[in-house]
Amino acid sequence: MGGRSSRFGSEKDDKALLFYKLQYDKCKKIFKNVYFAAKYKKFRNYPFFIEKSDIYAPLPALEEIVKKYKKIFILSVDTPNINEKSIIKLLRKKSVASDNPLIGYYDYTMLPKIRENLKGKMRIFDINKRKTVINKKELVNINTLDDLNRLSC
Repeated sequence: MGGRSSRFGSEKDDKALLFYKLQYDKCKKIFKNVYFAAKYKKFRNYPFFIEKSDIYAPLPALEEIVKKYKKIFILSVDTPNINEKSIIKLLRKKSVASDNPLIGYYDYTMLPKIRENLKGKMRIFDINKRKTVINKKELVNINTLDDLNRLSC
């Protein structure tokens, strides 16, 4: 899942292609099916799940995806430092990263909580109660040019 580019200062699609490739290649080693969730198909060479919601937040997309696929693992495109070992750890524990609960395991049993949060606080933090500590350096979110420059150093 990815977010809007407004915090980046410009459209980050030119930089994002590298992030998409990194995350896709990483996930294809672990998962049979890999999709990017987005409002529109951003890159030809990758499979996308096109969200129906007009809301730029992870929760509406999470509901759509869980309804369709029943069991999913979410990894945001702009967290390129997370490694395969950490993904497998979260998957085995059916948990989310304690410092970034967007990253991790979700399934159809969580739909009632997802729907409750859609009606109210629009928060993802309490959907999956299982939390696993992942090294914070792996969870760095690249949202700005400064973030990208720090990553490049």
